[in-house]
Amino acid sequence: MNARSRAARLSAPALTLALVASGSAVFAQTKAPPPAAAKGAALNDPDVGAAKKAAIDWLALVDSGKFPATFDEAAGLFQKAQKKDEWVKGLSTARPAYGKLVSRTFTENEIRTTLPNLPAGKYITIRFKSSFENQKDGKESVTCVADGARGWRMVAYFIK
Repeated sequence: MNARSRAARLSAPALTLALVASGSAVFAQTKAPPPAAAKGAALNDPDVGAAKKAAIDWLALVDSGKFPATFDEAAGLFQKAQKKDEWVKGLSTARPAYGKLVSRTFTENEIRTTLPNLPAGKYITIRFKSSFENQKDGKESVTCVADGARGWRMVAYFIK
């Protein structure tokens, strides 16, 4: 990919990889949904630490280019709604355009009990301010859900 096409891709409002109404994960250029949860309650919730660790561990797979492993480590709910090869193709197309991670700083978390197109449950979104080689002022969010004995797992990922 040349510098011009990379610049065009990075000028989009955001790159989104998440579950959508069709029941599958897609790669699209859209904005993440606006916050709509009790952030104060998240400060005292014991699940937040576990979800934050899961998000950081999952992002480490993304950062190292282990895109098939990101699917394997995702929530079962995500895996049932998405074909692995489509996920890997979308993520391996989107993420490298940002370049290597320079820094990632936790900014906030929030807890929701409902998300569009997902069953009711407890969802914890972890947000980061991220800087990449080709996108200095990036933002990432990883939404996690409890996945039985597997613990907290990624169910949605947004990068801008």
